[in-house]
Amino acid sequence: MPKRNDLARLWLEMENELFPALSFDAVERVLYYFLFARTHLAGLRTVRFSLPQIAKATHLSWYLTRHGAIQLRAKGCLRASHRNQSGSLWELVLPRQVLGPKRRRAQLRRNAFDSLDCSTDRRARCAILRRERGYCFYCLRKITRTSMVLDHVVPRVRGGGSSFRNMVACCQRCNFNKGTGRAANFLRELFRDRRLSSSEFSQRLSALTRLSRGNLRISLAA
Repeated sequence: MPKRNDLARLWLEMENELFPALSFDAVERVLYYFLFARTHLAGLRTVRFSLPQIAKATHLSWYLTRHGAIQLRAKGCLRASHRNQSGSLWELVLPRQVLGPKRRRAQLRRNAFDSLDCSTDRRARCAILRRERGYCFYCLRKITRTSMVLDHVVPRVRGGGSSFRNMVACCQRCNFNKGTGRAANFLRELFRDRRLSSSEFSQRLSALTRLSRGNLRISLAA
């Protein structure tokens, strides 16, 4: 078991470095702390658990537990091996091993942010609406949290992802009418139907380009 001073250092590294750098959500924090308590805090390197056992112990749903474990593995914080009927053998990676030299941390933070699944993250949903300043990305109609819909600019059937680069807040009408079509073509339809003026149409095309380049970022801090 780590000494008291080591525990304090590890906790600070988790809270001040690891979690912010890799944009941990609440579920990822719970799973990381749970596995930390049952490995390093207990003087063990690995521990065997099944996902249903972890879900029951943490009072999370099986879906959230599975999604959180996948995210932790993708971020290099968790390793699973030797799976059998009793579950997988889990190894938790400590903050310094994950983050490495300081020069890597900014890049890790960017990578984690870019890979954030905005279609399932509640914070990202609100952040995207803030980015659009409360207006539909396509027709510029006023929308709210309850009336908005998150739209994949490049539809998933065309290979579009769910990062902030491909997700916008829009009204239900635009979401339905755009369907699986191309966003630029849909904006032209809005212009032809006089739902967008000439200047608004040019502005929306420019916003579409900036979005695809990653220039229309979101902030999860608010």
